[in-house]
Amino acid sequence: MKWLWSSAAALVVIMSRKAYDYFAAGEFGPWFDLMSPVLLTKLDMFRDLWGSPVIVSGAVGGVGRNDGPFGASQHNVDRWGEVRGIDVFPQVPDGNGGYKYMTSIVDRERALRIAREVGFTGIGIYTDTSPGNMLHLDVREDRTEYVPALWSRVGGEYLGISQGLV
Repeated sequence: MKWLWSSAAALVVIMSRKAYDYFAAGEFGPWFDLMSPVLLTKLDMFRDLWGSPVIVSGAVGGVGRNDGPFGASQHNVDRWGEVRGIDVFPQVPDGNGGYKYMTSIVDRERALRIAREVGFTGIGIYTDTSPGNMLHLDVREDRTEYVPALWSRVGGEYLGISQGLV
């Protein structure tokens, strides 16, 4: 399925989709009812374009968080009233009919390209996570799909996006 994304199209997609094609409510733990519908729709679109499984992080805070009214994280339901950010592990074919976690520069570049194409407004690439590289995706309102917040985390240090692509 090919996706055409714009703000107006977002409402049509959200209103017309009865269920998510690639994700079940249980993958989001107790946070599912508080998930931004825009985030879930874009996550489903990302998975469709990615073409391989995308694993939702099971880490504490990888989906939703209660960081209080001043916590700026897009995961923070106390501030935003919904979960606007999620951490995921995109997988890639392993050459033997299965999948492995993303770890290559080529795959990180592709993940960034697809996340931007889908219209996420916050995208982080983490090369220091296990068992593979992690992607933070969010739908923050102070950025646009044309000028998203972009960053990487390499060796525990937050850097520009380009450092996560080397």
